[in-house]
Amino acid sequence: MQLHDRYAGDAAMQTFVRTLPDAFDQTGEVLYAKRNTIRRMTVGATAVVVKRFKRPHLAQALYYSTFGRSKARRAFLFGQELLRRGIDTPTPIAFVETKCCGILRQSYYICGEDNNLPIRTLLHRPEGFDRPLARAFAQFAATLHGKGVLHGDLNSTNTLYRQCDDGTYAFSVIDINRMKFYPADTLPPLDECLENLTRFTGDMQLFGIVAYFYADTMAQRFGIDRQTLIDKAVATKMRHDERWRKRKSFLKKLKRKSASKSPTQPQQ
Repeated sequence: MQLHDRYAGDAAMQTFVRTLPDAFDQTGEVLYAKRNTIRRMTVGATAVVVKRFKRPHLAQALYYSTFGRSKARRAFLFGQELLRRGIDTPTPIAFVETKCCGILRQSYYICGEDNNLPIRTLLHRPEGFDRPLARAFAQFAATLHGKGVLHGDLNSTNTLYRQCDDGTYAFSVIDINRMKFYPADTLPPLDECLENLTRFTGDMQLFGIVAYFYADTMAQRFGIDRQTLIDKAVATKMRHDERWRKRKSFLKKLKRKSASKSPTQPQQ
């Protein structure tokens, strides 16, 4: 367990964090319950969001308990690093780990509530995508990369937006336990940046618009040739999507093959 220094004098938050593993399933409102479980809760006057990560299998648990960091610990540390670099993310409050015989069993990440909306709401809709948001997202992705940050899953639900009073868009990121940091204000290798940009959509028209404005921003900030970067971005996206299609096809075939080998039920 580790609580952020800003809550060192907050007795209610300390009690909440200490008792969280026992109270988690009976407290708050469920926001998501699949692989992981996310709940919204209230501590005094503070709204918090708690993410309980799926229990790791034995090999993962051994790794996290000896050499690595649990997903909750990483989210807590990465959230602080993002804020230090000027990238908005829900305020990191604490992480909690439960162990048995020194082996990790469960981990929880506690952060502030973010009422921003996922960019998916405006980028994936029947009437077409919001072009100003697409442009702003492209500029945000370029800013993220320019600050030496690669989000492990920069998709349309992990990037949130809000519209400011002047009509511009501001962004924040969630699901931050998988991040790659380069030294601050150091641009990661372009191949990694472009691969990082592939996950937010399967719509090539939308991707093309974002790639254009991303490349335009990178050209202005780093002197990279815009057209070359656009071409590389599109080629990277096409390779990524083809790998994804092949993987899905393989898994479907494997599933059908497995089902065909299942013993049939005897007739009653």
